[in-house]
Amino acid sequence: MSTVESASTIDRFRQALARCGLFERRELDALIRSAPAPARSDARRLADHLVEKSHLTHFQAAKLLKGVWQGLVLGRYQILAPLGRGGMSTVYLARVRGEAPRNAERGTRSAEPEGGHPFRASSSPLRALKVLPPKMARTDERKLARFLREMELAERVSHPHLTQTFDAGQIQGVYYIAMEYIRGQSLTRRVNEHGPLPVARAARLFSEVAAGIGHAHQKGLIHRDLKPSNIMVTPNGHAKVLDLGFALSLDEELPADKTILGGQGYVVGTMDYIAPEQVDDPTGVDHRADLYSLGCSLYFALTGQPPFPGGTSIQKMQRHRTEYPEPLAELNPTVPADFARLVARLMDKDPRRRYPDAEAVRQALWPWAAGDPALQLDVALHESEEQTIHEVESAHSDAPSVWDAIPLVPLRTGASGSAPAVEAAADGLQQPEGSPAKFYREPVGDSLSGSSEVRQLTTDGGKEIPFLLDSLHPLLRAFIYVVALVIVTLLIITLRG
Repeated sequence: MSTVESASTIDRFRQALARCGLFERRELDALIRSAPAPARSDARRLADHLVEKSHLTHFQAAKLLKGVWQGLVLGRYQILAPLGRGGMSTVYLARVRGEAPRNAERGTRSAEPEGGHPFRASSSPLRALKVLPPKMARTDERKLARFLREMELAERVSHPHLTQTFDAGQIQGVYYIAMEYIRGQSLTRRVNEHGPLPVARAARLFSEVAAGIGHAHQKGLIHRDLKPSNIMVTPNGHAKVLDLGFALSLDEELPADKTILGGQGYVVGTMDYIAPEQVDDPTGVDHRADLYSLGCSLYFALTGQPPFPGGTSIQKMQRHRTEYPEPLAELNPTVPADFARLVARLMDKDPRRRYPDAEAVRQALWPWAAGDPALQLDVALHESEEQTIHEVESAHSDAPSVWDAIPLVPLRTGASGSAPAVEAAADGLQQPEGSPAKFYREPVGDSLSGSSEVRQLTTDGGKEIPFLLDSLHPLLRAFIYVVALVIVTLLIITLRG
């Protein structure tokens, strides 16, 4: 690199550092002065030095080296690294500015963020920050409505086996939800990497899932998207249920737009784990729909596959309505017959024949957990903040697309700030059609199967036309389309003649 190019690069990097909002001017000057002499004139070396001293994360350094300074601060949250993204939002690992990393007094409420609503306090400054891009909020009313609902519903629940939400709100046009950061991995990833769970381990884990879901039911919420990728397994082996994005509140007035919450003709959920009655009318379900999804997720945990693998979304829904999955014992001979019957009862097509509520499920599962050692709940991050960040960055080192993500945050230039708002240059939140609607703390590509959907099923007065065509062989469908095209062409020729 020439001397001129080197000078230009270091100037751009230092300007980005000054504008990003991560440092006070005096603090930044002191950091640069304390850097080794060669680093003060070389952008890459200076970035490496700041990362080594834990003043920047690799993600922040990579953005700043490109001159992208926008979006690394959202109100009182510093964006450290992306955790995962979906079709509607991106989740970041974030730090609450001004809070001590580990020695903060437990239960001390921090200052209310600008535009936010604090729900409960935490001893850790790390958060999983779920962000709705401003562009999407402006242009897609349905996704904004869903995100606003999730912000509101998150305030209702507080349980050891549900993700805790600390605050939610809007800052400079950016809607966000600040949740606890949960170490561990999703049940999907756990099973894919290590194989099916032993019966005792599955029983203990899902008794905790039932306890968390039961709490949500008591608060009047139906999850409607319970699945293995929405169940986190903590380092101590406990369950945390994620994501109320598709939850239904039993006391709410349903919106006229069925694509927001679903309704007859519009299915909401994940087709590998959806209850039959949720296919018919997603807004007409009760808590027993979640019990069916819990049974399907338990089936996956014991076998390594969903009840009806393969096929299209429409075919999966048909099979949930009309077929029974392959017996558990044939896929996993270690599952006792009585436990297989427990799972089968959860997955009964008729909600009236399932367990009456989540507490009954928990009580039925608990005796089977006797052979699994009990560990204390994960109450806080035992590792240092630096170790946690390293863990996150290492998990995503082989997924370059997720590192392209940066919050589309309109930020003013400088503290004096009469300059117009600008959006970050890297538009990394746009997902291709068919990408997962939700996922949390998963590398891109890890949750592409079993994704959440809002799918229109019926047209022409409610006749299930998509069901009919989608169930046919592709060659037969193609033949039908060709014949229809020929008929239409002949009609046009006849009318013109």
